[in-house]
Amino acid sequence: MVIDPVEQFRTVIKGNVEGLEQGITLLSTMTNEQYCMRAVPHMNSCIGEHLRHILDLYYALKESAAIQVIDYDVRRRGALVESCRLTGLLELGQIKAWLLTLQPRMMHDKFIMSTEVSVINTTVAHVETSLIRELIFVSAHAIHHYALMDISAKLCAFDTPKNMGIAPATLTALRNDSSCVQ
Repeated sequence: MVIDPVEQFRTVIKGNVEGLEQGITLLSTMTNEQYCMRAVPHMNSCIGEHLRHILDLYYALKESAAIQVIDYDVRRRGALVESCRLTGLLELGQIKAWLLTLQPRMMHDKFIMSTEVSVINTTVAHVETSLIRELIFVSAHAIHHYALMDISAKLCAFDTPKNMGIAPATLTALRNDSSCVQ
């Protein structure tokens, strides 16, 4: 199998943009009150807090270009985006615009990714990685949080866009298996 690296990069960017557009669609169809609802006792975080976390990872990747270090532990807990749906929409749009500026020649740019890896001690791992690999990671991470947002929304009795929080490989399996119920 011959893989065109430029096409591969464009596909990864397209997948990230599609994911961000799911978030934009969700936020466009809800109220600020719904954005801030907590589905307690089942979930402690509101949709806005999940979105802030998604955006924090994208911002860590975006800001890493100058210093070549991605620090996923930099978080903006308590930021306005957690409680203001319009700020969430604005930031999703900003990340989408940034993604669309990325060039295929950048896909293999090397970075050091830094993140805590222990739930018991403060232990940080530093791993060499590339832009394309991290774009795949932040997109998959966003889908995971979209799934949590989808559950939270349903527990708070409002609808989400079709296929919200479902992984691309799962959607392919559903499309290819007529016995799977959608």
